[in-house]
Amino acid sequence: MRITNLIVLFFFLILDAKSQPNIVGKVFEFSSSGDTIPIFGANVYWKNSTIGTTTDKNGVFTLRNISDDFSEINFSYVGYNILSTQFIDNTLFVVMQNSVDLKDVEINEKTNATQISLINPVNTQTITVKEIHKAACCNLSETFETNSSVDVSYSDAVSGIKQIKMLGLAGNYVQITSELLPLVRGMQRSYGLTYVPGTWIENIQITKGSASVVNGFESLTGQINVEYFKPEDSSDKIKLNLYASLIGKLEKNLILTKHYDKWSSNLFAHMSYFDREIDHHGISLNSSEKGDGFIDMPKFKQFNILNRWQYNGSNKLKYQINFRGVFEERLAGQITSIDNPYKADINNNIFQVYGKLGYIRDTAKSIGSQYSFTSHKLGAVFGNNKYDATQESISFNFISEEQTNEFNLIKYGSSYFADRYVESFTGNISNPFNNKRRVDLVSGVFLEHQYEKQKLNLISGIRSDYYNNKNKIYVLPRFNLKYNANDNTALRISAGRSFRISNIFSENLQYLASSRLIFNDYTLDPEVGWNYGLNLSYCFYFLDNEGVLNVDLYRTVFNNQIIVNLEERNVLQFSNLEGVSYSNVLQIDADYNILYNLSLRLSYKLNNSISTYNNIEKELPLQPFSRALINLSYETNDEKLLFDITLNYNGKSRLPENLVSNEKFSDPFLILNNQVTYKFESFDLYLGGENITNFTQPNPIIDSENPFGNDFDAALIWAPVMGRNFYLGARYKFN
Repeated sequence: MRITNLIVLFFFLILDAKSQPNIVGKVFEFSSSGDTIPIFGANVYWKNSTIGTTTDKNGVFTLRNISDDFSEINFSYVGYNILSTQFIDNTLFVVMQNSVDLKDVEINEKTNATQISLINPVNTQTITVKEIHKAACCNLSETFETNSSVDVSYSDAVSGIKQIKMLGLAGNYVQITSELLPLVRGMQRSYGLTYVPGTWIENIQITKGSASVVNGFESLTGQINVEYFKPEDSSDKIKLNLYASLIGKLEKNLILTKHYDKWSSNLFAHMSYFDREIDHHGISLNSSEKGDGFIDMPKFKQFNILNRWQYNGSNKLKYQINFRGVFEERLAGQITSIDNPYKADINNNIFQVYGKLGYIRDTAKSIGSQYSFTSHKLGAVFGNNKYDATQESISFNFISEEQTNEFNLIKYGSSYFADRYVESFTGNISNPFNNKRRVDLVSGVFLEHQYEKQKLNLISGIRSDYYNNKNKIYVLPRFNLKYNANDNTALRISAGRSFRISNIFSENLQYLASSRLIFNDYTLDPEVGWNYGLNLSYCFYFLDNEGVLNVDLYRTVFNNQIIVNLEERNVLQFSNLEGVSYSNVLQIDADYNILYNLSLRLSYKLNNSISTYNNIEKELPLQPFSRALINLSYETNDEKLLFDITLNYNGKSRLPENLVSNEKFSDPFLILNNQVTYKFESFDLYLGGENITNFTQPNPIIDSENPFGNDFDAALIWAPVMGRNFYLGARYKFN
C-alpha cells in the first residue's frame, strides 16, 4: 500500500509540474520569385553553451528556452548570412540569404559500422546497415555473426533454427522489439527471429542490462530493438535483394516506398525456399558414404509481408499503423528413402497489427500510445511428439512526456498486456493435455525521471505490474547512471529488476526432437531476477587513427527461475528454482581503424553461468565458457570493393550428464566466414562463404539409427550442424 501511495503521489507531482515553453521557429530563404524555401540542417544554439539543435526538412526547429534574451541565440548555415529575425504568433522566423557561391564542395565522412555512444546513458550498441551488409543476414538471428554481444548457435539438429544468447543466458530473457513495440514475444520465442528478414532492417540497437521501464517488464538481460527502413527517410522507391546458396536455398526480398499527400508507406515482402534432402553430416561432400540418415537442413517455404503507413500531415499529430503476416512450413527428419522415417513438421502462421499515435501538446509536453494485436497459430510434430497451440495477444502502452526544465525530463504512463493461450500436447509427456487454456493479464503503471547535464546523465524509473494468475504485484525499479570524465570516456552503472511469464513448451521446442519423457508443472511461478552492470567506453587515437575500447561486466541473479533440467537420462523436467542461479559475464571489445579504409575488431568474453539442478550447482549446459571474435573489414579508396572476414572462437561447454559417450565437455572450435562486395551504380553484388573451416559437431544426433528408441536425442547441440556453404546475392536500388 505504501508503494501504491508513493506512485500516486509521484503522478500528482508530475501533473503539477511547471515547465518553461521551448522556442519554436523556422529558418528559410526567399527564391527569386519570392517563394519561401526552407533551409534544412541549419545550426541553432545558445551562445556560450552546448545547448542547440538543427532545423528539419521543413526548416523548423525546437530549442530549449534557457534565457529571456533571444539575442543570445545564434544561427549558422554554410554559405549563408542572416537577413532578418522576427517573432510572429510566438514563432521565431529567421530569413537567411546566400552569401557565397559554393562550387564542387565534397564532404567525406567515415563512420563505424557498429557504433558505441558516449552520450546515451544506457549501454547501447547500434548495428548499422553497413554492418548488416557484411554478411548475408537472411534473418535477424544471423545479423549478429560479426558482433560478440549476442551469441548465435543452432537450437537442435533437426529444425535448422538458430537461437541467440546474451549475457550468458538464453535469448528468452532478452526483450525483442520493433521500434519499441513487441516483436518476438510469447510463442514466437523459438522461431520468431527467423521471421525478421535482415534486408528489411536499417539498424539494430542492442541494450545490455536494465532497459527503460517505459518499454515493459520483461527485459532482464537487455533489449534488442529493430528499426526497419522508414518511408520518410528513403529516397529509393524500390529495394530488391536476391540470394542463392550453393546448397540450393533461394531468397527474395522487396521493399517498395510510396509517398502520398499526407501519407507515406513501405511494403516489405520476403520469400524463401529450400527443397533438397542433403545428408552429408560428418563426411565429405564428394564421399559416396551415407550420413546419419537425417537431412542436415530442413526443407521449408516462407512468405513474409509487412505494410507500414505513416501520417505526416501535422507537426503536432503523428500516427503510424503496420500490418504483418508470416506463413512458414518446415519439413525435416530422416530422408524419405528410409522406411517409416522420423518426421518433423513445423507450421507457423502469424498475423499482427501494431502502431503508434502521438500528440505534441506544446514544445515541452507530448503524449503517445502504442498498440499491438497478434494472432499466432503453431503446429509442431517431432516423431511421436505433437504440439499445437494458439496465441492471441493485445497490448497497449500509454506514455506522457514532460520537459520540466533544461535538465529534467519525466515520463509516466500505464501499460496492459493480455495473452490467451490454447495448447494441446500428446507424445512423450507424463500428463498429455488437449485444448488447455491460459489467460495472462498484466497491467502496470510506470514513472521515469531523466536528469541530464554536460557530464552526468541519470535515468531512474519504477514499474508496478499486477499479474492476474498469481494475484501478485511485481515492483520493478531500474537505474542507469552515466558519467563522462572527459570527452573521450564514459562510465556507466546500471541495476534493474524484471519479471517474465514463461511458455515452457513453445520456448523449448528443440527438446521435443528427442525421446525424453517430459515432466511438467502447470503452476510454475513467473521468473524474477536482478541485473547489475558496469560499463566503460573509451575513444582513443593511436598513430593518428581512431579506436574504441569497451569493457562490460554484468551479473544476473534470479530470485525465481524456471529450470529446464536435462541432467537425468531420457528425462526433461520443468520446475521452479530451488537453490541459486546466476550469470557473470566479462566482455572486452576493441575497434580500431588500422588505416582509413581498413578496420579491425577484437572481442573476448568470459561466461560464468551457474544454476541448481537436483540440488547441485552446475554450469549451464551447452553454454561456452569463453568466446572470441576477430573481424577485418577493408574497402578500396573509391568505396566500390569491400572485403570482410570474421573468425569466431567458441570455447568448451559443459554437456549434460546423460550422453551415451559420457563426455563431460565439448571441444573448442573455430568458425570462419567471409564476404566480398562490389558496388555498381545502381546495385551491389556480393559473394560469401559461411563456416569455411567446415567444422560440424561430430554425431550431433544421439542414436540416430533408432529415432523411436529410448536413447534418441537431437537437441544437445554445441556446434554447427551444417558444413561449408557459399552464396551469391545482389542488392538493387531504384529511385
